[in-house]
Amino acid sequence: MAALTIILIAAFAIDRLVNGLFFLLSFSDDLRPLVSEDPAHPDEGAARTRRLIYGLVAGYLGVVVVAGILKVRLFEIIQFTPAPDGKPNAMLDTLLTGLILAGGADRLSELVKSFSGEGKKGGEKPIEITGKLVLEQPAAAKSHSV
Repeated sequence: MAALTIILIAAFAIDRLVNGLFFLLSFSDDLRPLVSEDPAHPDEGAARTRRLIYGLVAGYLGVVVVAGILKVRLFEIIQFTPAPDGKPNAMLDTLLTGLILAGGADRLSELVKSFSGEGKKGGEKPIEITGKLVLEQPAAAKSHSV
């Protein structure tokens, strides 16, 4: 349970850092189309570019910073030792942990958006009904009202 908690906290921290970086980069006129979302004008190319940048930055933070420098590694946390010498391969452990953190940060971001309601509001359109509505009163009700 502690391993899952550490991974979730690290993935959440990576997600917040990347979104904070996107916010700061959105102040640049040159970089704004790459990092900011415009619900009024959805663009598939810009969305793919945004996801690529998100994945690269989150992957870097997960592999290099969290797993490499801070030494938060999944195999070491859960004490999984596939090697006969009793120690997990540090490079494999670092890469796998970084990938899990980067992927987890992306999924965690989608989960947070769904709870905050951002995911549904942009795509929904109000229902519009046009036509003529005629209300007729039954004969029994007409006799009581007169």
